[in-house]
Amino acid sequence: MRFTDVDVTPPPTAQHVFIARQPIFDARDDRVAYELLYRATRDATRAYTDHVSQALMCGDTAMHALLSIGLERLTSGTRAYVNVTEEHLLGELYKIFDPAAVVLELLETVDGTPAVLDACRRAVADGYTLALDDYDGRPSLDVLLPLASVVKIDVLDRDIPALAPLVASLRARGLEVLAERVETAEALAAARAIGCTMFQGYVFSRPETLDGRAVNVHQATVFHIIQLLGSSDTTDAALEEAFRSHPSLSLSLLRIVNAASFGGRGVESIPHAIRLVGREALTRWMLVMLAATVGARSPVAHELVLEALVRGRFCETVTAHSASGDPAARFLVGLLSRMDALLGVPMPEVLERLPVRDDVREALLEHAGPHATTLLLADAYENGDWELVDRLCTDDALPSLYAEAVSWANDRLTKVRTA
Repeated sequence: MRFTDVDVTPPPTAQHVFIARQPIFDARDDRVAYELLYRATRDATRAYTDHVSQALMCGDTAMHALLSIGLERLTSGTRAYVNVTEEHLLGELYKIFDPAAVVLELLETVDGTPAVLDACRRAVADGYTLALDDYDGRPSLDVLLPLASVVKIDVLDRDIPALAPLVASLRARGLEVLAERVETAEALAAARAIGCTMFQGYVFSRPETLDGRAVNVHQATVFHIIQLLGSSDTTDAALEEAFRSHPSLSLSLLRIVNAASFGGRGVESIPHAIRLVGREALTRWMLVMLAATVGARSPVAHELVLEALVRGRFCETVTAHSASGDPAARFLVGLLSRMDALLGVPMPEVLERLPVRDDVREALLEHAGPHATTLLLADAYENGDWELVDRLCTDDALPSLYAEAVSWANDRLTKVRTA
């Protein structure tokens, strides 16, 4: 793996496929799906190609790359919204997917021609669910509405209340209306008010959509123990006493450590866990526990916890794969980069409670220092900014590293919830 300066653009690679995901929530703030964003080349953020054969090749390459990673690993068992061009639809390339696992999202370039209408009828007859992307109400799409289940409306920079008649007419047809590119709490509230039933956008990863609660007693205890673990002056006896004062936390930690790494080797006490695992590993688990306690507040908060864990693990594995940098520090940077949103407090206040190194603090507060490029890469990958991804890093392993991060995060949250 090679990190590059942002002004250097590597040559395009035909087999360089990226996959990202963005959660979709229903009206109860439950995550119901992910949209998967895949690209075969740096230029694929624009139209797929000017030639049908090229479109089929790129779509086929991207879909096979997706399957080689596995939908289950990317979507945690929920449905995947998969972008489909007219060429994909007419060529029935979508048939490599299980109908129950995906929603075929017909891109805005697809029109209601007789050939498209016939292809949609075949897809629905085979059990596939259709969604219309960036619906603009043009009459040529009317023939597709009876076959669709979901209609996506882009609300970014739109007069959302003015869309109410359109949403009402779609709802009257029995369609789910998904507001996409929802970027502010105000836009989310407006989309709800006009009758949208599903929502997608960066608002769900920003503090204004989460409960801005003060840190509770349990969270404050976790912060305190993390501080103790980070100090070389803290004795094992002092750590044991800190855990003893909170039996439920002690029990959870012992169960987690037992489940995480040691198979049949039981952990008998907190001092034993410290000796067996080491303070760095315990600090890592305490951070996961802190995030998980906040994530229990709501499905949206849970999704943000999952995103933070994925980001931390992705930063760690990218660093380890490149053999350049400190993987443990990169994990911390990635995880903490979402902690302000989780706790509802500014990042400087979060870092006041944590014994982080200056280089970690520099990355989180100033977007500078040795960890900044890796954090920027994680941002770009999550947002599907493939041009920036290519400018920051060249490695065909990124999709598998991201998929492994998703699997790892789900596994850790499962262990915390059952502890």
